[in-house]
Amino acid sequence: MNRTQFYKTVTVDNTIEFDYLDNNLSYFRMNYPVGQYLVTSKDLLRPDLISYTVYNSVEYWWIICYVNQILNPFTDLIPGMKLTIPSMYDLYAFLKKYKRR
Repeated sequence: MNRTQFYKTVTVDNTIEFDYLDNNLSYFRMNYPVGQYLVTSKDLLRPDLISYTVYNSVEYWWIICYVNQILNPFTDLIPGMKLTIPSMYDLYAFLKKYKRR
C-alpha cells in the first residue's frame, strides 16, 4: 500500500497521471491517542525503518511523514527529532473510508 492510492487519476494528452490537487490525504484525522518516536542516527534516510519499528510494517512510512509535515524524508529527518505516530485505529479507519483503489 502506498499514498498514491488516495489520489484521483486524470488523463492528459492520452497519459494517465495522478491529480495531486485532488486527494483524500487532507481528511486524515487523529482521534485516538498518538505515540511519539525519537529519531536516531540509524533512522536517517530510512522512514521505512521507523514505520517498521512502530507498526511492524514498512508500508506506512508516508503517513508518518505526512502527519509530521516531512516533505523530504532524506533531508528533513534529524537525530533527536520527536515524531508524532498516529494510532493504527486512525490509520485503518482512514484506509477503509478514503482508499480510492
